[in-house]
Amino acid sequence: MIFNQDFTIKNIPNKWFWLSVFLISLGGLSYLGLNPALISDWWWILVSYNVFMCLVAGYYIFCAVSKLKKNNKEGVIGTQFTWSFIKIVPLLVIVPVLSFYMFSFQTIQDNVKRTERTYDNFNKVFLSQVDALYQGVQVVRDDRYTDHTKILLQQIHNYSKFQKNSQTYNNMMKVFIEGLIDDGWACYIALTNEEDVLIAETNRNNTCVVEDNQPLSAQQTFVAFEDESSKLFQVQMSTRYISRRPDKKIMNLTAVYATDPHLLRFLSQVKSFYDFANKIEFDWNTSITQKNFLLDFSSTVLLTVLSILLIVFRMIDQLMRPMHNLSMASKEIARGNYDVLVHNQEEGKDMHRLIDQFNEMAKQIKASRQGLDTHNLYLETILKYSFGVIGLDKDRHIQLINPAIGKMLSIDDEQQFIGSLCIKIIEKNTCLKPLFSIAKERFEQGSGEWSEEIELNLPDRCVLLSCQGAALDTSGKALGYVIIVKDISKLNRAQKKAAWGEVAVRMAHEVKNPLTPILLSAQRLRNKFLEKLKGKDLEIIDKTTNVIIDQVKSMDAMVSAFADYANTPQIERKLVDLNALINQSIALYDAHSNITIEFNLSGDIPELLLDANSISRVLINLVKNSAESVEEDRDLTVNIATQYLPSKGIVRLSIADDGNGFEEAVIERVFEPYVTTKVKGSGLGMAIVQNIIEQHDGRIFAGNVDPHGAIITVEFDCKQKQESV
Repeated sequence: MIFNQDFTIKNIPNKWFWLSVFLISLGGLSYLGLNPALISDWWWILVSYNVFMCLVAGYYIFCAVSKLKKNNKEGVIGTQFTWSFIKIVPLLVIVPVLSFYMFSFQTIQDNVKRTERTYDNFNKVFLSQVDALYQGVQVVRDDRYTDHTKILLQQIHNYSKFQKNSQTYNNMMKVFIEGLIDDGWACYIALTNEEDVLIAETNRNNTCVVEDNQPLSAQQTFVAFEDESSKLFQVQMSTRYISRRPDKKIMNLTAVYATDPHLLRFLSQVKSFYDFANKIEFDWNTSITQKNFLLDFSSTVLLTVLSILLIVFRMIDQLMRPMHNLSMASKEIARGNYDVLVHNQEEGKDMHRLIDQFNEMAKQIKASRQGLDTHNLYLETILKYSFGVIGLDKDRHIQLINPAIGKMLSIDDEQQFIGSLCIKIIEKNTCLKPLFSIAKERFEQGSGEWSEEIELNLPDRCVLLSCQGAALDTSGKALGYVIIVKDISKLNRAQKKAAWGEVAVRMAHEVKNPLTPILLSAQRLRNKFLEKLKGKDLEIIDKTTNVIIDQVKSMDAMVSAFADYANTPQIERKLVDLNALINQSIALYDAHSNITIEFNLSGDIPELLLDANSISRVLINLVKNSAESVEEDRDLTVNIATQYLPSKGIVRLSIADDGNGFEEAVIERVFEPYVTTKVKGSGLGMAIVQNIIEQHDGRIFAGNVDPHGAIITVEFDCKQKQESV
């Protein structure tokens, strides 16, 4: 298993993509800033690009934050740090960026206002200069026509003095004025006296006429005005303007001049430029900067913030992904999965080296664990079939209990007691109290190692156990305790059987040999004296010899039975149908009126490797014992049942009766030789039955049933190997 998981979201483009997005936006903003003329035409392109990329960045940020929250709820390593860091990053980014934004915005506003003031000042100065120029040209023009009119009036006034007394004064003045018009002094000349009586008047054409010829007041000496529509310039001047005295005899001159077209064109251009410049308003700030450039700038700043956030996400992902993978791999190793590695494609040398070291450590742990598992398998196999083991921690809680204990002590589901005190086992199995009481006493006494033989009366049998205990400590500190239990019942029985066998051999040799001469001698005495003696002597000889013969025969039968117990014949095992064998063997008891045989035989019993004659002998002996356990006139029910237990790999045969059962003093030794409650019993029948069952690698147990009666249980191993044979 190789761990290679992304921490946030796998589909976020890498940091170089978002850096390129930011640089493109910043480059576009800078280009527009350097080329203001393009802003009005190209500003929307940059805004559209920024808005689109902001939406894309916002989507990826939403996905990343959602995945981060999910990982945080699931307790993924590193999400808490990432979540805290993501909360801080916006402040770290937005505060300086916002400060820069406000500073830049204020700078732009200040520059715009400064430009506006500069423009206003320039406009005012420029307009004042243009206005001054226009006014100056008008003054020059007015002065020109005024001076020209003054010279013209001077000539007319001098000429009028010369012709003052002439009768044809008016005609002469008119001729003189016409001559002046012909000479180009003016296009219209009118001459009046102090009473505003016309002296002479003439014009060049009909277009050159007086527009408004009001007489001058006593205080006025000069009036000039322009008729822009007719392009004429009219001057009214009194001789008082020349003499500078309040004369009574005056002459008023009205002269109309056709305006110089070049000068008129120049004045018109100056006036038009002045009017245009005066109408110009500074609208750069509102139309472009605030609406266009600031939109570009704001969207670029927003895109910058989002790009930085996504770059931070990718950088944190690159940092936390290997840490997350290391954490997940560590959890897998802690769960017992040692076949894990972390994918190593990190660019950072330190992280790359760390992952390499972790993978090397995982490989070494795997190799060590495989060796340890093999060693444990060997040990568990040995303990499974040899000894029962109970491991306790320093507080005497059960940490290990192997299946052999459950089988040995008849404990159902022994694994349920792991983590509990031994008293929990005693509460459900009171018969085991002696074992755990001795163990507790020895451990409390501080015995480092101890050994005891304990005899337990289990519900279905009596067992003799060899118990050994030891404290596990290091440097004087207790780490735990171990109890090793071995069932030595078979060994004890084998030792007793061997002892009884040796006794039987000696009895057969030492006792049976003298029995024959004794029997022959008693018979000889009877044959010799019974016919010769009479009366009381005959009675004594007959009685004593009969006693001797009967006792010799009884001793001979006992020695023969003992010899049979010691010299169990070899069995020949074949595949046999146990149910059929039971029906065949028990058929002998169908004729007994007071004995009822009930069968509860399972139909799924497989064939077993048995010696039919020996097992038949066992069945007959057991049923015979049940029949002999009650009086002859009492009814007896014997129940014979078979059961197949595939989970345990055994076939169980049980023979139960409702007789008197076993006495409590005998039940523990019922399979020992010469243990019997019957008057005529030899006490070897159950011992021989046990020998036969053990020859079949089986087990036999004796017990009582409620309310009264006895039960014998026989278990045969039924493994797949046996079935295949």
